[in-house]
Amino acid sequence: MPTAGPNDMPTTEGQSTMYRLTTENSDGEYSDQDLLSLVNYFEVSRAELKNRVDSLLAQPILKAKQVDTQAPKLFEDEYIKNYGNSRTLKLYSQGDPITLPIASTLRLLANNSTIHSFSEPWLSAKFSFRDYTNPLNYGLIADRTGARGLILSVQAFVIRHLLLKNLLSPNKHRSISVSIEARNEALVDAITEILWQAGERRGATVSVPYAGDECFSNYGVHYVADGITERLHMFEFVDIAKLRTFIIKCLPYFMKENGVIIFLYSLMLSRTLKKLIDDLDHTRLVGDRDESTIQMVTLALTGRALHYFHNGVIDVDSDGNLMEHPQYGVKDRCSVGFIYWSKHEDDGFYHKQETGSMLRTPKVPVWLVCLNRRYGIMFSTNINLLNNWIYENYFQLHIYTGLKKQEEPCLLSIDTREQYPASIYGNFFEDTDQFTPDFIQLLQTRWAGCKIENADEVLHDLMTYF
Repeated sequence: MPTAGPNDMPTTEGQSTMYRLTTENSDGEYSDQDLLSLVNYFEVSRAELKNRVDSLLAQPILKAKQVDTQAPKLFEDEYIKNYGNSRTLKLYSQGDPITLPIASTLRLLANNSTIHSFSEPWLSAKFSFRDYTNPLNYGLIADRTGARGLILSVQAFVIRHLLLKNLLSPNKHRSISVSIEARNEALVDAITEILWQAGERRGATVSVPYAGDECFSNYGVHYVADGITERLHMFEFVDIAKLRTFIIKCLPYFMKENGVIIFLYSLMLSRTLKKLIDDLDHTRLVGDRDESTIQMVTLALTGRALHYFHNGVIDVDSDGNLMEHPQYGVKDRCSVGFIYWSKHEDDGFYHKQETGSMLRTPKVPVWLVCLNRRYGIMFSTNINLLNNWIYENYFQLHIYTGLKKQEEPCLLSIDTREQYPASIYGNFFEDTDQFTPDFIQLLQTRWAGCKIENADEVLHDLMTYF
């Protein structure tokens, strides 16, 4: 039986209290002194455990600088394919500091280089709304830079959430204005939905740059620091409500310089690097002209970096033979839509594709459009537009391009009740040939044979906006 004698007083080794208990009685019963000693033991142990937990919780949020001793890992490396940004990684309150292999892979997937990083226009890109007094104050500023496609992809989701809250109702001057609180909340909801969708609605990762020391320093000859990627800390969420709360706290990071890059990295990490490598198939997210590629905008719109616009998966060719590499399209009806048209011959890969109904008919009447490699937004304030075909006989669309020179609303009246020939536009752009304007051809990929009723008023201004 355990008993505590004169020599059995508590002793301290480090921070732990130790008791020496001996068994002297053979009747199998505890004496009062034995019971008292055991009670004291557990009480002291409980107090020590509480003190240690309190001490751990009081530790500072920031971790000390960590040095990654591994060499740079390129994106073909098995380390990244098997372990990079795994859903099983445990992230603590201060987030996981980025490692050299993950940083290298992010930069390779974005720019195909760990030596050269983002250009100056990308570094300065941010999610910034127009002045509150502007008649288009619901809109993000998207200058004609490479980041414009990604910014307008987020803008499409901002408009979606404003529509869902019935906050986009044009006044008598045809302008649409929202409060500062409403547009910021819509931006939070947009970022949250995009990241959650990229994580297949099971999780998401937010990357936040910390000031101070970089997370690793042994760059080697394969990596040149860019001042952003090396300072990222990654926060993983499996609860969308907690993700949204965290986005609210981190919103200032997205609304200042480097904000679009931070969002892009969060989007890539939410998709997970292993899946993104498979999606891209040796392509990259930033194009040769420094633009947002189709893969980048479809990653934001659908949660996957797509090469094809059709519905579902095509795994059989026109001859009925099984394809070695299936063509993966859009799996589900999208929250916002996408319409594409280009007159450039080297865009033939996308131009020849038929956009599937999952992209052409989204859940709400908001579309990101790509016209001759330039992006814009089309939307209707009638949220039920796509729920009844009768509404699509005659309706109005707002056009927003994000450019500062668009100072007034651009409203199109669309008529689909007849199949209108190109001759109705006369020689709009050509002196001798009848010609259908590019924007009309873009619209007709969604509404065949449609016409713009007020074409003479808006088409010239509209083309300058793009």
